[in-house]
Amino acid sequence: MKTALAALGQAVAVWEQLQTKPAYRLTGVLLGLLCCATIAASDPPDGLTVQGWRTLGVTILMALWWLGGVLPITITALVPLVAFPALGIVSIKEASAPYAHPLIFLMLGGFLLGRAMEVVGLHERLVAVLLRPAALRASPRRTVLGLMVASALLSGLVSNTATTVMMLPLALLMADQAGARGRARSAYALALAYAASIGGVATLIGTFPNAVFAQVTVDQVGRDVSFAQWMLVGIPFTVLAIPVAWFVITRMLVTDEGRAVPAPPLPQWRPGERSVLAVVAGAMGLWLTRRPVDLGIVQLPGWSEATGLAGLVDDAWVAVGAAIVLFLLPKGPTADAPAGFVMDFRDAERHLPWSVIFLLGGGFSLATTIGASGLTEWLAQGTQWLTALPSGVDVLVICLGVTFLTELTSNTATTQILLPLLAAGAASAGMDPMVWMVPATISASCAFMMPVATPPNAIAAQGGDVSPGDMASAGLVLNLSLALVASLVALGLAPWAFPT
Repeated sequence: MKTALAALGQAVAVWEQLQTKPAYRLTGVLLGLLCCATIAASDPPDGLTVQGWRTLGVTILMALWWLGGVLPITITALVPLVAFPALGIVSIKEASAPYAHPLIFLMLGGFLLGRAMEVVGLHERLVAVLLRPAALRASPRRTVLGLMVASALLSGLVSNTATTVMMLPLALLMADQAGARGRARSAYALALAYAASIGGVATLIGTFPNAVFAQVTVDQVGRDVSFAQWMLVGIPFTVLAIPVAWFVITRMLVTDEGRAVPAPPLPQWRPGERSVLAVVAGAMGLWLTRRPVDLGIVQLPGWSEATGLAGLVDDAWVAVGAAIVLFLLPKGPTADAPAGFVMDFRDAERHLPWSVIFLLGGGFSLATTIGASGLTEWLAQGTQWLTALPSGVDVLVICLGVTFLTELTSNTATTQILLPLLAAGAASAGMDPMVWMVPATISASCAFMMPVATPPNAIAAQGGDVSPGDMASAGLVLNLSLALVASLVALGLAPWAFPT
């Protein structure tokens, strides 16, 4: 098994090296263009419009470029702006509208909130508070658990990439304090990365596939997905997955020999820290109470309905409003800087992942056009073999397929291609689309074998000296285990969390 995993890692390394060669890029570009042109020049099959047939050509082109790493994924995401008008599918106005989808502004606001927490050092306070209990630091294995819990909670508010970058020095320091050496020391970095990916599943702003799910659900299933609704499945999965990941890592890589770790020092309140905490807490409160909350005995009205704003505002409105407030917050002087404001746009501009925002927009444009052209229903016929599988097995197959596909591809691009097909396939089979879409979305964030699978994996491999063999072996066990957890969460909670 270890030999096979090592060989797979070497193959991936060779493939990554090929992507840097001009010949590979040229060949991939020409192959995609040839496929698209061949389809566009031929007659559509029965039951599909010309627009739908040509949209399939563009979809295949983008899938080849995305999955093959032919061009930067953000550049591929701009293809709809050129291809759709040129092929007479939709106008440039219609093709570009999804690039301003409200969910993109939700992610933008979430990133700004996360950056503000980092600027004032609020993330350090949250981690220090979470690791204060002595029981979480009494032994190496407990220390790893405390580190993973802190990472997962922080990753629900800050991107999993930023969480891993911010906490990696602390993870390695705790490993040294516990006396960990070699594989045991690198396991702290690996545990941090895995927990950051798992924690990102908890909220809509934690990871990009969650936003893709929300967009596809609104556009194709006709159901609005609120911040609180997603948490009804995201939090249970995180709560179940963290102990599983901890068990796998500690049993495979960490012994319980070592010493207790001292509590991280609780820093003094920094300028602007309290105000950022208030804004983050306010945004969370507004997200959770925008729609009515059913407590069983009593139902609390959502603030959007109580104020007459229902249908006019959504979670993106809250995110953008909170982001604007951040630029109004004063920040007192420090030893390193004069008085000013908590957020500076030049700083935000440097740190925001603008490329991913365009990636989301391109995927939204592709998905919207696929649905409007009737292509989704036609392609959904290819998913009918899933309905022939026993109940529950179909969901597990989806989880495993998405998990291992995203070991080598962008999880955002993967969900943008697959979720519309799964939604249409489930609907045509008379099933609730949520039962297929939710596990696919969760599994897109659960690729743990390869450094290229997720940014947290890459950061752990480079900064934490995690060997490819350790990551591949622990990741394989975790991929299989969390595919089962995602299946159980989807089957048990998805129909209840997203009622028809």
